[in-house]
Amino acid sequence: MTHVRDESGVTLVEILIASIVSLVILGATLTAFGGLVTQRALAERQTETEALARQGSSRLARQLRNLASPADIITNVQASTQPKSVDRNLPFDLIFKDIDDARPAGSLNSANVRRVRYCLQTSGTVPGSGFSAAPDRGVLWVQTQNWTTVLPPAVPATTECPGTGWSTQRIAADHVVNAAGSPERSVFRYSGDAGLVTDTGDAARETISRVEETLIVDADPARLPAATQLTTSVILRNQNRAPIARFTYTLLNPLLSPTTCSVQLNGSSSEDPESKPLEYEWYVDDQLMAQQGVVVQLTLPKGTHNFQLKVYDRAQLRGTSATETHTC
Repeated sequence: MTHVRDESGVTLVEILIASIVSLVILGATLTAFGGLVTQRALAERQTETEALARQGSSRLARQLRNLASPADIITNVQASTQPKSVDRNLPFDLIFKDIDDARPAGSLNSANVRRVRYCLQTSGTVPGSGFSAAPDRGVLWVQTQNWTTVLPPAVPATTECPGTGWSTQRIAADHVVNAAGSPERSVFRYSGDAGLVTDTGDAARETISRVEETLIVDADPARLPAATQLTTSVILRNQNRAPIARFTYTLLNPLLSPTTCSVQLNGSSSEDPESKPLEYEWYVDDQLMAQQGVVVQLTLPKGTHNFQLKVYDRAQLRGTSATETHTC
């Protein structure tokens, strides 16, 4: 029996099919590998973005814990100057005073106080970087203002972020997306004993006892990984608040004189939230009395009089009592 051996081999069509299959497999492999490389690069960028934001948040927390008490800011306070630790409390712009570590030689700023500003830039060219900020790529700046004079200078420019006239500035966080979308998500929130503080006036800033920072960072909003939210909350241990003025009125020996009366005014129920010593000013019929102190005894003409007490803390923050009317 004769066996015929088939020596025709592999046809050209089979070779082409095998090549195409190999190319498809190789292409899929390269695509998958490229996707993994791209995803890894995005993850690394997001990690770097989070690391920068965490460093900035840690710096902010440290500075807020080192908040300058207004009583230490000005040693020779003028009547028109009432220093505040928090100078600005906006959702995307925070300015406060803290104590700098290094004190220049010969400085008259005995407490070595400085101003610190954190603000979010969402438009315009980013200084030193060459790219433009946007709501989906906000840049959080930290700026400082130092001085060597006794009295602090005015707050530098705040109409732009970063503002001009500040001593130093650096980027605290990049790729911040708080301002993207609607509604915007505040970077800074402020609260006190009565809850959320949204008023930006002097009296409202005095009540701030906690600052919360929320940074939402996303290195590439169009791709994964998703945005990361970082929240830091700091209690302001040194924030100074205005004192509270209260007093009691006592009529002494009303029958001793037909034309005058003796009264005692006691301001011991007044209090300072930080338990600091107070200065007392007593007013009768809108006139400042020469006698001062916690308790005073006054001789007045008989009749009806208006009484009021004003108390001041070391930083000259003032508390004013309600006016009381008494007849003696």
